[in-house]
Amino acid sequence: MAYTLYGKAGFGSVCVEAALELVGAAYEFVELDPLGEAAEQRRLRTINPVGQVPTLILPDESVMTESAAILIWLGDRYPEAGLAPAIDAPERAEYLRWMLFLSASIYSTFSISDGPERFHPDPATHPTLLDGANQRRADMWVLMNDAFDGAPGPFLLGETMSLLDVYVAMMSRWDPGRADFVDQCPALLPAVEATEADPVVAAVWARNFRTGG
Repeated sequence: MAYTLYGKAGFGSVCVEAALELVGAAYEFVELDPLGEAAEQRRLRTINPVGQVPTLILPDESVMTESAAILIWLGDRYPEAGLAPAIDAPERAEYLRWMLFLSASIYSTFSISDGPERFHPDPATHPTLLDGANQRRADMWVLMNDAFDGAPGPFLLGETMSLLDVYVAMMSRWDPGRADFVDQCPALLPAVEATEADPVVAAVWARNFRTGG
């Protein structure tokens, strides 16, 4: 039984695409642009009323949305892949904390900067809307970086890559770009680089991001 992943190259579906590859699950990728033409947006809303990607159809045909929820579910569904701490593992609390922090405090800012018209009918007249989102994102990256400063590594939770690393690595490629991430998050960068060196992740990144960017 296969999954169906609705997504868009370079968008939030990248981390789920990587997770499916890492756990070895069969899936079909269907590209739909949540910011594209009206017909494409309508089609996406018939699957996910919020009109967002990633949207994952499970083998039983139920629908999962929200990138952090999907990653947590996949990590638990395929424990043999070793991509998520077990429920009773000492790292589990940190894993859940930062997965939800990324979703709520960093990923959410892109909802404003990537589609400000969803929050104001004329965002050009309210530059503080975008400025505030961008500043909030920068502040939250610095906060997370400081929390991991001095961590033993090479990955965020220790010696083993987790889906938390994949989630951070994906967002490190988004606006304002990798150069800013390198400046703001030196403590997170080694885990990102180690994650992107994984051959499965590297192959997914090659399909979704420009090399070196």
